[in-house]
Amino acid sequence: MTSTAVNSLQSTSQTAIAPSDPLGLTPIPEDTRQRFLRFQLSGENETLLPLEVIAEVLQLEAVEILPIPEVPNYLLGVCNWRGEILWLTDLNILVGSLPLWQWAPSLENPMVIVVESGDRKVGLVVEQVDDVERVAPETLHLPTEFDSSPIAPFVMGYLPNHSGVVLDVDVVVERSLQGPP
Repeated sequence: MTSTAVNSLQSTSQTAIAPSDPLGLTPIPEDTRQRFLRFQLSGENETLLPLEVIAEVLQLEAVEILPIPEVPNYLLGVCNWRGEILWLTDLNILVGSLPLWQWAPSLENPMVIVVESGDRKVGLVVEQVDDVERVAPETLHLPTEFDSSPIAPFVMGYLPNHSGVVLDVDVVVERSLQGPP
């Protein structure tokens, strides 16, 4: 046999021996979209947090919140979370909006989004949590549109067409914990 014929035969036999999917299915491409938790801020503003910084979402009764005197007004108090003391922040006030209780005066059981930044945790008190959304990284825009807004220091980016702002959890936690003793 000539070397060309041998090479042709080897490549044919390797193709025949190569493992293949018996069903003829192609693998699903890896999903590179980032997951975000969507919730309402200030009654109408769509807001998102990266899912990887969220430890838990829970619903509290107002009586479970222990008010602490002489702290900034955005700190509602503390609660017992899995045996730890967790500071609770009214995210509306923190970002320069009206308090949650003015947006939803009849709210008896607020939602708390427990977020982590390093070894620090804070409970962000919001009216409601909507859903988890997958977003392609390239659709996230820089927050230049919010430069003059009170929420600007907290915004990591935004999704166009009023789909929502993405908050920077590190900044939110840092600002939340500046107030407690």
